[in-house]
Amino acid sequence: MTQPTPVHLYQIAYSDATLAAIEPGYRVLDNLANERPDWYEYWPIRQFLARETLDEGAFYGFFSPKFGRKTELTHAQVTAYVQAADDHDVVLFSPQPDMGAFFLNVFEQGETFDPGFMEAVEGFLDSIGRPEPVRTMVMDSNLVVFSNYFVARPAFWRAWAAITDAFFQLCEGPDSVLKARCVAATSYPGAAQRKVFIQERLASLLLATEPHWRVKAANPFGFGWSMTRFRQHPHEAIVSDALKTAYLKQGFPEYLRAFGEIRSRFAAAGKAA
Repeated sequence: MTQPTPVHLYQIAYSDATLAAIEPGYRVLDNLANERPDWYEYWPIRQFLARETLDEGAFYGFFSPKFGRKTELTHAQVTAYVQAADDHDVVLFSPQPDMGAFFLNVFEQGETFDPGFMEAVEGFLDSIGRPEPVRTMVMDSNLVVFSNYFVARPAFWRAWAAITDAFFQLCEGPDSVLKARCVAATSYPGAAQRKVFIQERLASLLLATEPHWRVKAANPFGFGWSMTRFRQHPHEAIVSDALKTAYLKQGFPEYLRAFGEIRSRFAAAGKAA
């Protein structure tokens, strides 16, 4: 009998409280020293990938302590889903399906809640010689990654590490106008810097621009929705995502126009009061 593919799933411990709250089955990714809280989940994931030798035949995932609450998935359910997707490279578990559905892509979504976001992303990509059409790129639920909630084989993690390291070096490097744009404070609790939200969207960029990656997305519509007014329109969210999927598959402009009609109705909805 063929042995199931190994799936190594970690939850990040930032404190004694989060260590005690690690959900059953997960390995602990020790970030108790919390040396760089300004980088949130990226810092412990970066440290892990730098020091560990990965099993090329396995999957790896690194989640925040909020993963179970946001997805309502257990360790066993995630493991089973990933093992069933053994012929893929990346498996997505992104919550907030309305945030993925109502916007053309994750960068437009970021711009809506943080004006200046896309200019910072474009500047970074230009600086590494990788300009991409982030203002017109179409992403459906098979490309949307929020909160670093994905599980992947080592090959994808290496690609992810390369582009996120380039971004890290920019943010840690000499002061510049571009750096200032990338590290600007946001309205997120604790005034988290913009870099946190750019970094977590770089996985989506890789998936959208490098079609050789084989991707499987868990159904996001059963996960936690956002706390914005967008969540009040689940039917339109599902239709919006389906139209983007159809456009990406067929290329028919009618699909994108139909999506645009829905999008225009919700583009100015803004945050919940």
